[in-house]
Order: sequence, then structure tokens, then C-alpha cells
Amino acid sequence: MDTLKILDTIKDGLLDSIPNIAKEQIQLEAHLKNDLGIDSLSSMFFLTYLEDHIHGFEVNADTIEARHFNTLQTIYDYVLSELKVNTSVSVH
Repeated sequence: MDTLKILDTIKDGLLDSIPNIAKEQIQLEAHLKNDLGIDSLSSMFFLTYLEDHIHGFEVNADTIEARHFNTLQTIYDYVLSELKVNTSVSVH
């Protein structure tokens, strides 16, 4: 799965997991809690969605931290790092 497809899957996961958000709200710099309204329950749905839709991705309890849920960019970087994809280039 290429990095743009991964980013689209993450956006789809946010749309699927957080009620009352529009696709236009989901920008790389969007804060997941303050801008998009993610909470602990929707976070769990979101992570499950990612595991189900991104081949080879599993949430690692030893590596995931609260800071990964700051923005779309930080969760995207986390997913890429868990997949061992080069994260030196961000998609904007």
C-alpha cells in the first residue's frame, strides 16, 4: 500500500469513527481532539478501523503514545513508522 493510499485510509477511518465531521475538516494539521472531536471511544473505533484496512498495520501498545493523536500528521507518521515506511518525507 503506497503512502497516499495509507493517508486516504486514515482519513476514511476518521470519517467512519467520528460523528458529525466533514471530509473538508480533515487536514494534515487538524488536531484530532480539538478540531475533529475525537474522544476515547472514537479513538478505539479509529484504531480498529486502521488495523482492519491497512495491510500489515497493528497498534503496538509499547509504541503508541498520546502524542500520536495530536494531528492527522502525527497519526500518519505513527502508522508509517509501524509499517517501517520511510517517514522523512511528509505528504502535504
